[in-house]
Amino acid sequence: MNNIFYGLDDKQVLASRNKFGINQMPRPKQKSAWNLFMEVFQDKLNLVLLFMMLMFVALGIAGYGSIYEAIGIGIVLVVVALTTVSTKLKSQKSAEELYQRASMQDVSVIRNGKTYQIDSKQVVVGDILSVQAGEKICADGYLVDGQIDVNNAILNGESNEAKKVPAHKNFVFDDNADITADTYTDKHSVFAGTTVLSGKGLIKVVRIGANTENAKIMSTLWSINETKTTLQIQLDNLATLISKMGTVCAVLIFMVLLAVHFYYNDVSFNTALVYVVFSNLTVALTIFVAAVPEGLPFIIGIITSQNVNRMIKSNILAKNPNKIPEAGNLQLLCTDKTGTLTYGIMQTVYNFAGNGIEIGFDTNTGGKIKNIFIQNIAMTCDCVFDSKLNIVGGNLTGRALLAALKDIAQEVNSIQQENSEAERIVFDSANKFSAVKLINHKKQKCFYLGAPEVILAKTQNFIDTDGKVKKLDKALLNNIIKENAKKSMRLVATAYSNSWVDENILPDDLILISLVALRDQIRSGVSDVIKTLNKSDVQVMMITGDNLDTARAIAIDCGIINNKSDIAITAAEFDKLPDDDAKKSLSKIKVIARATPGTKLRVVQLAQSMKKCIGMCGDGTNDAPALRRADVGFAMGDGTDVSKEAGDIIITDNNFLSIANCILFGRTFVHNVINFLRFQLPINFTLVILSIIFPIIFGFDAFTAVQILIVNIVMDSLNSLAFGGEPPHTEYMAEPTKGKYSPLLSKSVIAQIVWTTLGFCAVFAVLELLHMRGLFSQDGVYMSARFALLILMAVANGFCVRTNKFNIFAGIMKNPMFIIVAVGIVLSTVFVVRFGGEVLQLAPLTAIEWLYIFLIALLIVPINYLWKLIRR
Repeated sequence: MNNIFYGLDDKQVLASRNKFGINQMPRPKQKSAWNLFMEVFQDKLNLVLLFMMLMFVALGIAGYGSIYEAIGIGIVLVVVALTTVSTKLKSQKSAEELYQRASMQDVSVIRNGKTYQIDSKQVVVGDILSVQAGEKICADGYLVDGQIDVNNAILNGESNEAKKVPAHKNFVFDDNADITADTYTDKHSVFAGTTVLSGKGLIKVVRIGANTENAKIMSTLWSINETKTTLQIQLDNLATLISKMGTVCAVLIFMVLLAVHFYYNDVSFNTALVYVVFSNLTVALTIFVAAVPEGLPFIIGIITSQNVNRMIKSNILAKNPNKIPEAGNLQLLCTDKTGTLTYGIMQTVYNFAGNGIEIGFDTNTGGKIKNIFIQNIAMTCDCVFDSKLNIVGGNLTGRALLAALKDIAQEVNSIQQENSEAERIVFDSANKFSAVKLINHKKQKCFYLGAPEVILAKTQNFIDTDGKVKKLDKALLNNIIKENAKKSMRLVATAYSNSWVDENILPDDLILISLVALRDQIRSGVSDVIKTLNKSDVQVMMITGDNLDTARAIAIDCGIINNKSDIAITAAEFDKLPDDDAKKSLSKIKVIARATPGTKLRVVQLAQSMKKCIGMCGDGTNDAPALRRADVGFAMGDGTDVSKEAGDIIITDNNFLSIANCILFGRTFVHNVINFLRFQLPINFTLVILSIIFPIIFGFDAFTAVQILIVNIVMDSLNSLAFGGEPPHTEYMAEPTKGKYSPLLSKSVIAQIVWTTLGFCAVFAVLELLHMRGLFSQDGVYMSARFALLILMAVANGFCVRTNKFNIFAGIMKNPMFIIVAVGIVLSTVFVVRFGGEVLQLAPLTAIEWLYIFLIALLIVPINYLWKLIRR
C-alpha cells in the first residue's frame, strides 16, 4: 500500500475539532448523591415512614407522646437512604470506570504527511486512519486505499466478513442517507466499533463521536422507559396491603379506646378530652408502627449492596442493582448467537483424512499426514504468529486454520522462514482456492487450499496416516461434507501436488491431505447452562442476524432446540405473524434468524404484553434497543459502548455461564427477602395483636411506643445483615419461575407467617400464666419479661426460618454474620433491660428470671418443627 495521503495539517485538525467536537460517545448525565437521596422517597414504604415520623414530631411538639419515636423512624429513614445512595453511586462509578477502560484505544492517523499514534478520542472528521488486521475502527468513514475484511457482527449480528475496497476518487459519502443492513456490507463504508479481520487500508473519517451509527442508536435508548421490576411491583403491593391493615387496626383501636373512655368518663369537651384523644391517637399510631416493617426498605438496600459486591467477584457488574432480583424471575431469556453463545470467530472443529478418519490437529495425531498438513497451512494461510503468538494477516478462514496450530507456533514460523515462496494465488470468490508454489533445492512443491468441490474435482488420491498415497473414495467424502453441512460447518480442503496452476486452472494430479470443518464454535459450558435454565423453567430463545441453517444448527448443538415441536424461523416470517399468532407461538419459538433490532424489540414487547418477565443478552449495537426495553438487559463486557449503556447487568467475562449465575443470585436475593419477611412479619403482627389485646383486657399497654420502635429497629436492621448474607443455594435453580405479577409471598409462606404469629401469641400466653403465678410480680419486671421474651423468641425463630431443614444450624458456617447478629442481639437485649430504666420503662431481671424467659422463648422451636412436619 502506497502512503500517498498527506492527511490534515494542524490548522485543519483544530478547525475540524472546533466544528465537530471530539470522538467520544455521548454519556448520560450522572445522578448526584442528592438526586439519588430524593429518589429514595419515591418508594411507598419510605413515604409511609416519612409520614409517621412527621406525625410523631407533631405530637411531640404538641406535648403528647415521646420524641423518641420520631427520632427512631428518622434514623431508619436516613440509614435506608444512605445505604441506597451508596450502592447506586458505587454502581455508577463502576459502570463509568468500565466505560473508560473499554474506550481507551490508540489509533494510527496520517497528518502532515506523517503517521502518528494518538488516542482515538482525538480523531477528527477528515482524518485519514491507517488500519490493519486485529484493530477496531473508531469512527464512521469509507476506505480510500488498500483492501480489508471487516467483521460487522456488533452492528448486524453476522459473523461473516465484509470485504471493503477503495472508493473511486469522485466518491461522495452521503451523510444524510439512511443506514440499512445493506450499508454495513457495501464495498466502501466502515463503521465505528467494527473490527478489521485481515488486510491493511486507509480510511477517510466522515463521522465521529455523537454522529456515528453507534451513537445514533445510543441516543434512542434514553427515550425508552424502563419497566418496573417484579420485586418493585411486589413490594409496592405489600406496602399497600400492610398499610391498609395497619390503618384498619390503628383506627379500630383508636375507636375502641375512645369508646371505653366515653363509657366510663364525662364526654364534655375540655383540655382533658383533647389529651385523651391525642393519647389514644399515639397508641393507634404506635400500632401502625408495629404493623409496618420499617426494615423492609433497609434490607432491600443491604441485600442489594451485598449482592453487588458478591457479583463483581463473579464477573458480573450490576449497573442497575434493582434488576438483580428481577434476573431470578426470568421466564424468557433471549440471546444473540455471535459473541454470546459462540466465540464470534471461526474455529476449526474437525480434520478428516481422505479415508474419513478424524485426525484432529494435535501434533501427536495424524501420523505422517501431520507434517504435510502443517506445511500446507503454514504456507497457504497468508498469516503469521507474532512474538506474542497473536495471528496477524490472512482472512477469517486462514486465521482459524493457523490458530489450530498455536501449540506448535515456533514450528510454523520456522516453516514459513525456511521456505522461499516462488508464486502465490490469493483466494477469491471466483476461483475459490488459494495456492502457493515453493522451490527448495530446485524442486517444486505446490500446496492448495480451497472449497471441497473445487479441490476434489481435481483429486483422485489421498495420503493416509502411514504416508502412503491411496485411491480416493469420493462418495465417502461427499457424505462427510453433507453431514457436516447440516451442522453448519464450513469445510475447506487441503491438497498438494508437484504441478502448478495453468491459467488459473488447477492441475489434475492433486493429492488430498485432509478436509477441515470450521465453525463459529459454541462457548465452553454453554450447553450445560442452557440445560440448567431449561430445568429452571426459563425458555431460551436465540435471536440472531445469522442465516437460519447456521442458527438452527447451533441451537440444536447447545440444547436450545431439543424437541420436534420447537420452532426455528426467519425474522421475515416472524414479522409477518399478527401479534395474536406470534403470542400463541412464542413459547415454542426457539430461533429467529436474520433478525433486525426491530425484531428483537418486538419479541420483548410481545412477551411483556403477555406479562412474561423477559431478559435479553447481547454485545452489539443492534441489540441495544431490546436490551434497554427488556426486564433485564445483559450486556457482554467486550460488547459495544452502546450495548453496555443499554444493559442493566454487564457480564464482564463474556461468559454465558455468568448469566446463569446472575439468575441464581437473583433467586437467592428474593429467597433472602422472603426469609426476612417470614422472620419479621410474625414479630410485627404479634406486636399489633398484643397492642390491641392488652389495653382492652388488662387495662395497660403490652409495650411502650419506644419499646416497639427498638424491637423494630433492632430486629429489622441487624437481621437484614444476617439474612442478606445467606449464600446462593443451587437448589433454587430447580424451582419453577414465578410470574411477573405473582405475589411476593406464596400461600405456604403466608400460612407459615400466620402459624408463627399464633405460636408467638401462644408463648406469650405461657408467660401470662407464669405472671399469674407470681414469677414476674412487679409491673416493671413483667414489662421487661415481655420485652425480652419477644426479642429472644424472634432470635430463635430466625434460626428456624433461615432453612427448611430440621437441622436449624445447617450451613450456618457459610453465613457467620447470622451467628454474630444473633449473639449481638441477645447481649444488646440484656444491656437494654439492665440499664433501660425509667426512659424505657424497664426493670432489671434476675438470673433465674432470665432462665425462665430463655426457656419459654425456645418453645418457638418445636412449634416450627411441627410446621415443617405438617408441610412434609
